[in-house]
Amino acid sequence: MSVLARYFSKSDLDEIKSAVGEAESKTSAEIVPFFAESSHHYREWAWFGAFLLGGLTGISFYTAQNVYGLVWGNESLFAVLSVWAGAIIGLGIFTLFPKLRILLVPRNAKQYFVELRTKEAFLDEEVFRTKNRTGILIYISLFEHFVRVYPDKEIARVVPKSEWNEAVRLIVLGMKSGKKKEGIVASILFCGDLLKQYNIHVEKDDKNEISNEIRDGGKLM
Repeated sequence: MSVLARYFSKSDLDEIKSAVGEAESKTSAEIVPFFAESSHHYREWAWFGAFLLGGLTGISFYTAQNVYGLVWGNESLFAVLSVWAGAIIGLGIFTLFPKLRILLVPRNAKQYFVELRTKEAFLDEEVFRTKNRTGILIYISLFEHFVRVYPDKEIARVVPKSEWNEAVRLIVLGMKSGKKKEGIVASILFCGDLLKQYNIHVEKDDKNEISNEIRDGGKLM
């Protein structure tokens, strides 16, 4: 089952597609919504989890040995074994459970991977292939809880970066309230109104250069 099929019904996807068409009817821009379950696998942080749990079990053994005298000899050997046991268990846990693993990842690292994946998606989906460089990628990364609006150079030249904050806020609000589809639809329609406000009008020979479908970023974790 695709990522989109697990999070959206067919009617949801049809409404999002319809919203793209409605927004694009007001402007010559092409709006491309992109939904990713995650922007990186973060498997390297499983080793950090192993380090943390190994240290925790080692400290726990040392404390318990001092208080209760768990073993009568070879304390150093048992201390080392407790560290290794904790590390192996930690590696297994954080490898098997991505939702726990991502809790270890600092915000700036998640931001880095979201920014990187946004740019990759912009290129992969060929959002730049519009007549006047007026494509926009709306990138939604579920596990990281980040949204990015990435406009092509002609729109970026005209519309200040801060203006996209409301488009991001609408999607984040929808995600938090369990109304993913409604948030995405509202954000897309906002983008259409914003572009019209900045005089990026529909041209006489305007045509739909990029499909209105929401893109599936697949599963990385």
